[in-house]
Amino acid sequence: MFRIGIIGTENSHCHHFINVFNKPDENGKFRYPDCRVTLVYGHYAEENKRAVEELGAEKVAESIEEMVANVDAVMVTARDGKFHYEFVKPFIEAGIPAFIDKPFTVDPEEAVALVKLAKEKNVAICGGSSLKFADGIIELKKIREENSDKINSGSVAAPLIFNSEYSGIFFYAPHLTEMTLEIFGYNPKKIFAVEKNGGICAIVSYDDFNISNHFNANGPHYSAGVYTHGGIYNKNIDPSTCGDVECKDFVNMLRTGKSSQTYRQLVMPVYYMNALKKSYETGEWVDINCEIE
Repeated sequence: MFRIGIIGTENSHCHHFINVFNKPDENGKFRYPDCRVTLVYGHYAEENKRAVEELGAEKVAESIEEMVANVDAVMVTARDGKFHYEFVKPFIEAGIPAFIDKPFTVDPEEAVALVKLAKEKNVAICGGSSLKFADGIIELKKIREENSDKINSGSVAAPLIFNSEYSGIFFYAPHLTEMTLEIFGYNPKKIFAVEKNGGICAIVSYDDFNISNHFNANGPHYSAGVYTHGGIYNKNIDPSTCGDVECKDFVNMLRTGKSSQTYRQLVMPVYYMNALKKSYETGEWVDINCEIE
């Protein structure tokens, strides 16, 4: 049995994960019989209590140290990414596999430090936005790969909460960022962004093509397109099943000891978002320099 701890109970992601791992179906069968959320912890005492009394987690931990000593895996789901590094570091140091929700971190140096520590300790880690698992994103990635020599451009759109109390754009920008990277590749070169009316429009430059990003202040709409010399492929992206796929990916990592994500896939979104922010603040093109391969 994998005893899972969750840090950050103030969000729907935590609630969904507890339901997946701790709630049996109508026949009394658990989706993952070898996984259970046993401990929860976070900054919000009432939400911690609710996670146990209403959602089915087993116990509220008194400290991170208690959780480190009593779990086999951890999921960091705190809304504010500025706490992710300090929350997850003790687990990686202790050799405990970890899922770090979006954003992986808000600071590139912290992101690099985490993956270097994971490599040093030989600990499997995964995380980021679940939108990269959407069927439409996977389909568009395949189209892009099959037409790699014919790409004209592309476009990705997703919601944004510009002035979120949870580190501003870093709370919601990971969705569009990771959708873009999953479709078009994890080697963007530079970005130019403009902010207006609470939204952001950006041009992202790859070696052989440019794509546009539309971080929209209004509406929960997700969409993407790949534009080739032979055709235009647009899709509305349905996020409704992404959380379930994310759980499956996490469980597979626990069972195999191997992550489906490379270190670059985990770290690049943090560099991307910081370059985006710097660009709309300065009005200049900003290089996206990620040191992790």
